[in-house]
Amino acid sequence: MFELEITPVVTSFESLEWLEEEAKKRQQKVAFHLKVDTGMHRFGVKIEDLPICIEKLRNTDFLSLTGLMTHLSCSEKPDSELTQLQLTNFKKTLELLKQNNLNPTFIHFANSGGIIFLSEKGNLVRPGVSLYGGYPDLSARDKIKLYPVMTLRSRIVELKRLRKGDYAGYGPTFKAERETLLGVVPVGYGDGYLRSLGNKGFVFFRNRRVKVVGTISMKALYVDLTEVESPQVGEEVILLGGKNREVPAEELAALGGTICYEFFCSLGRSIPREYRQD
Repeated sequence: MFELEITPVVTSFESLEWLEEEAKKRQQKVAFHLKVDTGMHRFGVKIEDLPICIEKLRNTDFLSLTGLMTHLSCSEKPDSELTQLQLTNFKKTLELLKQNNLNPTFIHFANSGGIIFLSEKGNLVRPGVSLYGGYPDLSARDKIKLYPVMTLRSRIVELKRLRKGDYAGYGPTFKAERETLLGVVPVGYGDGYLRSLGNKGFVFFRNRRVKVVGTISMKALYVDLTEVESPQVGEEVILLGGKNREVPAEELAALGGTICYEFFCSLGRSIPREYRQD
């Protein structure tokens, strides 16, 4: 951190003490950002510990407070009691610092939800899921247009014809209620495709949505191609994203009982990546 001149974030009085000790050893003044816990109770200096942090900062030649930050629990709900409490606590913290001649240059608390929903945002912002083109809340679609930065594609590798009453996959959780044509796609939960999307999800195939049926395997899933005319092995399917949001991550994640951010983060390294600049 010192050698690469990385600006650290301090989240506790203990880490503040460690930072000062290390700076003293190196006889090197270090700039840092202070993260305060305003009500989410994850990372951050506790409000009651602020006085001892301030005392430390007023009596050291090795620490320079250049930023103040917090993280909002539900920024997509700007009028919620917790959001308002956190913003109030943050403003009180900033005022307390200023009263003690501590004037951080950078003020930041807005994640993706904060950027979209809050009228006040500080002078730095920290987008997360929106960098992927994902919405922190579906209501955000009325406020901003985001574009997906990734598309997950695969191909049909096998076609399986089932008679009425035949089963497919583990469990089995799928039973054909008529003559059925299934396509096998070589993507599964081992690649980060949610197992909870079995019999719930969908893919985009030949300009239409087709259902994901049966239990998701580690490296395979089934799609129902019964209504598609003469599908062929080797044809492409879109499992996530698409140039025109053919498979919206938010919609697919909701069907799987999670958020789109988990979906983005779960996609495995076994999936080949191709980077394009459009």
